Amino acid sequence: MGHLISIASGKGGTGKTTTTANLSVALGKMGYKVLAIDADLTMANLSLVMGIDDAEITIHDVLAGEADIKDAIYSTSYENVDLIPAAVDWEHVLKADPRRLPSTIKPLKSDYDFVLIDCPAGLQMDAMNAMMSGEEVILVTNPEISCITDTMKVGIVLKKAGLAILGFVLNRYGRSENDIPPDAAEEVMEVPLLVVIPEDPKVREATLEGVPVVEYAPDSNGAKAFMKLAEEVSRIAGFKARVMG
Repeated sequence: MGHLISIASGKGGTGKTTTTANLSVALGKMGYKVLAIDADLTMANLSLVMGIDDAEITIHDVLAGEADIKDAIYSTSYENVDLIPAAVDWEHVLKADPRRLPSTIKPLKSDYDFVLIDCPAGLQMDAMNAMMSGEEVILVTNPEISCITDTMKVGIVLKKAGLAILGFVLNRYGRSENDIPPDAAEEVMEVPLLVVIPEDPKVREATLEGVPVVEYAPDSNGAKAFMKLAEEVSRIAGFKARVMG
């Protein structure tokens, strides 16, 4: 059985989609079979970051009862990585029922080592349905106190809901001299710091090209940090597998 991991945050714009895409490709490079899912039903971007912009069937069609989930799974150009994209037009958003996300996504873990769910930010209904589709959580925050505290609140709610918080990613560190240091961020978050992703122009450049930075510029500091995240997630997952087994 694979791992269902929700990628979550307290604020929009922290880098959840970039993290989902790069972690997916990095785990695929390590030989794991990975499925990335765009569960942000109103602000879908994952397919653009991963270079797929012509999907005929999306998660929205499945949640509207108009398609089977298997028909919404697309192979990507990245080794061992599949993608379930979301639609970008408002007509599909109106038809999709977000309450169906958990029952739609959870069965997929039998076919993959990792299922990574790109979730909306915050604690509104759409976000909660997406986040509760997972069994484990990686929180993504920027090094700003308001962002860290909001993401901490999301972690507290999800932990109370029974999800396992694997830790958090401190993303875009170093863009301001006022950034909260990693050790201070970890103290506030009260969950393990998995990795610090530095501010790196190559990450933004890669996103604009529709290619995750671990593929676009593998020697960049950003790419190396995402690979480190994949190694840490693999280590945690392997440990849990041994304990559970």
